[in-house]
Amino acid sequence: MTERDVLQSKFRIFIVLSAFVLVLEVAGSLLTNSLALLSDAGHVLIDLMALLLAYFALRLSKRASTKKYTFGYYRAEILSAAVNGFVLIFITIFVFYQSYLRFLSPQLIKGPEMLAISVLGLVANMYVVVKMHGFGNDNLNVRGAYLHVLTDTLSSVGVVIAGLLIVVTGNYVFDPLISVVIGVMILISCLRLIKDSANILMEAVPKGMDLKQLAADIQKIKGVREVHDLHAWCISSDVYALNSHIVIDAENVKAMNGIISEINEMLKAKYKITHTVIQSECERCVEWKDRHKH
Repeated sequence: MTERDVLQSKFRIFIVLSAFVLVLEVAGSLLTNSLALLSDAGHVLIDLMALLLAYFALRLSKRASTKKYTFGYYRAEILSAAVNGFVLIFITIFVFYQSYLRFLSPQLIKGPEMLAISVLGLVANMYVVVKMHGFGNDNLNVRGAYLHVLTDTLSSVGVVIAGLLIVVTGNYVFDPLISVVIGVMILISCLRLIKDSANILMEAVPKGMDLKQLAADIQKIKGVREVHDLHAWCISSDVYALNSHIVIDAENVKAMNGIISEINEMLKAKYKITHTVIQSECERCVEWKDRHKH
């Protein structure tokens, strides 16, 4: 069973739990008149959407490549992550607006009931976070879903604190105050997610990869004289591709296939690059081309 198969089975459990928390907090918000619970329920709704999108994107990415989509459907994961990020922005705007209204006109909230419901939501969120931790660290789509659940767990902690403060002090302003904190956390997460998605869609060099060092590592392989026209990018967040030209020693022309094979093995082991196109050029051929350019 591949990592993506394991992730799919885990995600089915996470989706059920998130749906439970969503229903619980919406009902709790209506019962207690708590904006913090409603804000957290909105965040949970986005969590659920993120998990569903991640789940179906994982399924889609396993489909075989076609004549039209020769790299398969890996980019569906990135589109999913980008959609999640933009939807979160709208949720943040809604949270800020509702918080502003509550600051102007604090409303009666059933503190004890709010506290009990928020604790149940926190427990469910913590379970999902613990189970998701460590899965798909290199997969942006899965990491995006994990960030959703993680930030929602942190915001659930805030709702619990707000419930405690309301019960102890009787001051309802803590409800919109915590909602603003939740909104800021949502905004930070979604901006980071959108930035990472944009980098992949713009075919930027994979995060943490140094092209100069990569070229130096290729040039260390016996027989390689020069590396140029080097490009590295992400097909998906955990699928890297590279193309490059290399110049080899004239006496190593017969060993050309072996040199390229050694380069590919190094790229896969050290940089996790699995899709490569390496064009080799003989040193004498390059010199001949240079002479005839003038």
